[in-house]
Amino acid sequence: MSDTNPTGRSATTIGGEDRWLRLLYMVIFAIISYSLLWLILFLAAVQFIHAWINGQPNDNLRDFTVKLDAYFRDCLDFLGYASAVVPFPFSPFAAAGEAAALAKPAAKAKRRSRKQKPPPTDETAPLEDD
Repeated sequence: MSDTNPTGRSATTIGGEDRWLRLLYMVIFAIISYSLLWLILFLAAVQFIHAWINGQPNDNLRDFTVKLDAYFRDCLDFLGYASAVVPFPFSPFAAAGEAAALAKPAAKAKRRSRKQKPPPTDETAPLEDD
């Protein structure tokens, strides 16, 4: 019922013989997923308002939403039988941390490219003679 993942942490898995236990977990994670859906939609609205007012999204809120998205994906994978690993808190929260680490470089590159502007060129400036 427990497997060890590459990080050495124990992950709870459900086999075919544990039908009633899987049903119980599915009910629990269906309720959690439904709540997460509304929380993510609420945070998306908050992020939109923040970006509208300040001209850029909130980095902390974005990072938190990336982690929630990864957890939501883990829950849906379990509910849809794409994974036999029971999501957090019965297994490590590693998938969300990996997703956040992957999302950060792309977001930082976007911010960097948006902030960097080419230096102004003044064609009327006199050329320097050596």
